[in-house]
Amino acid sequence: MILYIVRTCLFILIIANNLHAFQNAGSLEGDSSLPGDNLLEEAIPSDTASGSKNVVATGSTDSANFVSLSEFIYAGTRRYTIDGNTPLRNTKMKPVNFAIFSAGLIAAFYAQHQLQLGTIWQDMGEFRFAEDGAYALYADKAGHVYGSYITSYVLSETLMTTGLSWDAATVWGSVLGLSYSTYIEILDGFGTNWGFSPTDFYSNVAGAALFLGQHYVPFLQNFTPKFTYLPAEWYGENRRKPSEMFNDDYSSHTLWLSVNVHNLLPKSMKDYWPSWLQLSFGYAARNLCDTLNPLAYDCDRSKSVHFRDGYFGSQRFIIALDYNLAELLPEGGNFWNWMRQSLNYFKWPSPAVEFGPTTRFFLIYPFHF
Repeated sequence: MILYIVRTCLFILIIANNLHAFQNAGSLEGDSSLPGDNLLEEAIPSDTASGSKNVVATGSTDSANFVSLSEFIYAGTRRYTIDGNTPLRNTKMKPVNFAIFSAGLIAAFYAQHQLQLGTIWQDMGEFRFAEDGAYALYADKAGHVYGSYITSYVLSETLMTTGLSWDAATVWGSVLGLSYSTYIEILDGFGTNWGFSPTDFYSNVAGAALFLGQHYVPFLQNFTPKFTYLPAEWYGENRRKPSEMFNDDYSSHTLWLSVNVHNLLPKSMKDYWPSWLQLSFGYAARNLCDTLNPLAYDCDRSKSVHFRDGYFGSQRFIIALDYNLAELLPEGGNFWNWMRQSLNYFKWPSPAVEFGPTTRFFLIYPFHF
């Protein structure tokens, strides 16, 4: 599922970048864009919580309709939008931007639907429910949480470029993210080799709810879901058997929950823990093998244990150091600042301890040296 979500998100990112370019071009031609699209910026002292240089908007009669820098933060770190402005307090639609966004979103969903009709949905039948937690040792459920969360994030960020307020973009981004995930589950329900999985749906709800909850309950921003995909054979493990592409090769997935330790420490201890250094708690199911599937006839079970009903695998629990890239990477242009913020939703190799059949320390997880 993550493959389809990532592809759609990347498509939307291209649209968003084009919207930014469109806005800039329009301003150069005297276009009557929303006040604040080309605000003057002046530097003010660094924020001690984020460690980044702040800018304030000036020279706009509508500046009161923009969220202040002190409000537009994530876990104490300054946030960025795609176009570099802080979001709106009240919706003031940009019809052209919204039309481009809508057309792009519809085109992406249609292309996605046609692609899946020719692959995983090519054999359709009666709608049915199918609980499938055991086949990937529940690693796919964590993937559904992450997938719904990151889709909600990208849609919300893009909706802000169309003139929706921060609140409205967050709500509608979450609604659309969950709707997209639910649409996939419903079509899975008609697939003869699949089925509507209730726990997949619950996981999708959890991901969208976490994204929405972080907006209204700032404490939740200290806990960020992250994802790593590295082919299992790169570090001496086996890919899932059977698997067709990276989205169902759960043996190569690691799902994480990153904790902002600095923010959770008492004030007297904050100086001893860098704001960019975090801890991540991960889960992975390596060497997965579905012996009930005839395509897995050559499955190597030497690195796996029997989990349930013919499913084999090796559960791993990981504690790793992590980086807050929004704090660590240098500032740049508007889109780079947004990308730097967005890259923080992916977990990058770092020192870690893995608990599984054996307990192992890794200097750069998951690679052996």
